Amino acid sequence: TNQQIRERLKDIQELAVLPGIIASDQDGRTTTLGRAGSDYTAAIVPAAMDAHVLEIWTDVSGFMTADPRMVPKAYPVDCMSYEEAMELSHFGAKVIYTPTLTPAYHASVPIRVKNTFSPDEPGTLISKESICRKNEMIKGISSINDVTLITVKGAGMVGKTGTSARVFSSLAHHQVNVILITQASSEMTISFAVSPESTSKAIEALEDEFEMEIKHKKEMEIEVM
Repeated sequence: TNQQIRERLKDIQELAVLPGIIASDQDGRTTTLGRAGSDYTAAIVPAAMDAHVLEIWTDVSGFMTADPRMVPKAYPVDCMSYEEAMELSHFGAKVIYTPTLTPAYHASVPIRVKNTFSPDEPGTLISKESICRKNEMIKGISSINDVTLITVKGAGMVGKTGTSARVFSSLAHHQVNVILITQASSEMTISFAVSPESTSKAIEALEDEFEMEIKHKKEMEIEVM
């Protein structure tokens, strides 16, 4: 992809207008990149061209310190690192589609998120190192509604090597995407969050993997919230 982009655009001197979302598969058939493919295209092209900056124009003035619909006093964040933007995007900040950040990150192309309806506002600059507000403890707060929290717990987990690996390998085998993970220091519980539509697959995966511990030895159980 990078090679083809550089070849096609190498002689353009002024303005190039490119469609987003459109792509091709391994057999050369025209297809689409799927959800938010336009933003993803917008990152692939400048990353291939070693551009000075990628501007994403949207309907908000960059990343906010919190969701303004929930926190009226939220204000735009001037700048942040790629890692911070990825974290906020992954955990609910819908300003930019998370995979969009990856090509720009690998090519070290800064991203400027701007507001189409307020073009004079500076927006948010995303770059390799966040140099502004270094002393602030919190850059922003994001949240995800409607998630399922699944907890695997029991005395059978204590001191057993590889329990976490078994949990997440079984989930991966069943194509379950894990949103977040937490484990108690006592080793008696592992909790993770999934989308509600993945709940039944997650439970099936865990019951298959830990059938002996759950049904026969009665030393583990699964809790769903």
